[in-house]
Amino acid sequence: MTFDFHDNEHKMSEYLTKKAVEVAKAAGAGKINANPRRGKYSIVPYQSTHNTGGAVMGADPSTSAVNKYLQSWDVPNVFVIGASAFPQNGGYNPTGTVGALTFHALEAIKTRYLKKPGALV
Repeated sequence: MTFDFHDNEHKMSEYLTKKAVEVAKAAGAGKINANPRRGKYSIVPYQSTHNTGGAVMGADPSTSAVNKYLQSWDVPNVFVIGASAFPQNGGYNPTGTVGALTFHALEAIKTRYLKKPGALV
């Protein structure tokens, strides 16, 4: 994956950091450490980050890439297994959800798709 912050990300970070400081002060925070993002993207501080998205799962082919079985809407013999099915990162380690979705997809492939290849939805 190739990624770097652009001017807009830096501006958003500056704005949100200022807003967070305002909220913290209003809440009576005794110590505030405000560090808006600056500079180039580095994976080092994000080594435990789980990047997700890209082939979003949904019920409508006009707004998603795969169906609830992680099967491509456009190419029925393509199944996209992994966290790319998430429309956003839930904020926690996605491994359990990825495992459950994988099991769900593989069960459908085994019990339905292999018997009658084609769209499962």
